[in-house]
Amino acid sequence: MNTSNQLLTLLDRVFGFTNKIRSTYKKVEQHFDEGTNETVILLEYRVRSRGMVTAKDVVADRQKRNLLLQINQIAAAQEARKKRKTK
Repeated sequence: MNTSNQLLTLLDRVFGFTNKIRSTYKKVEQHFDEGTNETVILLEYRVRSRGMVTAKDVVADRQKRNLLLQINQIAAAQEARKKRKTK
């Protein structure tokens, strides 16, 4: 499983789309916030699912935080690889 698939799997779990047909993401915007010295990356996440998500499908808050941390790590690794390829 490559990092793009891992990221999609984590996004699906974080937002509770266990019954999805298809999901995609793309980087919409990236900029540097000088006030906080942080790089900000805006992602667009799209899901086509079979029906409405119920409360029992949604992952618990603690699990969401852990999954979001994993998403950030995967996204950072992808960006680092892209930068190395362009050099």
